Amino acid sequence: MRILITGAGGNVARGLAEPLLAAGHDLVATDLVRPAWLDGHPEVAFVQADLQIGVGLEGAAAGCDVIVHTAAWHGIHTDSRTEVDFWRLNVDGTMWVAQAAVAAGARVLFLSSQAWNERYGKYGFTKRIGEELLAYHHRQSGLSYVALRPAAFTPWTEDWPQEYGVRLLGIGVDRRDVLSAALLSIEYLARTPHAELVVDAVREDVFTATDIAGWQDDPVGTAERIFPGAREAIERHGLDVSATPLLQPSSGWAEIGYRPQHHFGTFLDELRGMTAEAARAVPSPY
Repeated sequence: MRILITGAGGNVARGLAEPLLAAGHDLVATDLVRPAWLDGHPEVAFVQADLQIGVGLEGAAAGCDVIVHTAAWHGIHTDSRTEVDFWRLNVDGTMWVAQAAVAAGARVLFLSSQAWNERYGKYGFTKRIGEELLAYHHRQSGLSYVALRPAAFTPWTEDWPQEYGVRLLGIGVDRRDVLSAALLSIEYLARTPHAELVVDAVREDVFTATDIAGWQDDPVGTAERIFPGAREAIERHGLDVSATPLLQPSSGWAEIGYRPQHHFGTFLDELRGMTAEAARAVPSPY
């Protein structure tokens, strides 16, 4: 397939490029500025485009089978970008993508967010409208799409055990699982006419509501009961597990065949045997 990726300089775009190329797909990349990773991939076409006003997008989409729409301001930009910034890129940009997809006869994988649940947050509000725009074009023009809603997978800074590991008890998901969900969604779009699907790109629940009942009363003890060996790791690394774990949604998993591979238990397996200093020095690979 010929696949267009918007926001090519971003986290997800960079992560998807290698596996999509390895699978034999032709890639077109768009962004305001040509991303550096393209220097090693002369086979990837680059088209400069401004999604805020749609310039360059229709030409980039011509002949494409799928548009992977990742360009957006995210939750981490809430303090540095205005409501107008969020609207122009996240809402207007998605409108232009939908229009270009309809014109090209392409399907769309839209990178939405679990922030969709924060209906009136600056970020979540725009993702809700983005999904509505795709649903509108599905009904009006037959656009096939998947809205992928990842949980938080931002890079950690100086504390891998806390910022990555403990986050897997709450809003966190491993980036590798998000990329897996995106690749499976592209395969789903390729085989499914008239697709309209929401996929929760989150970690799997390896505990039930009953398992975590009373967590606030004894967080470490409850963690040890669910994940044998957790107490030693929590105490040795000084992990703050006071917040009650969250149960995650699983829309779209059966349809695309998604099964996330990483959770707090797999993190503990990686952590086992590491000193606190070594664990905090683990760099983010993305």
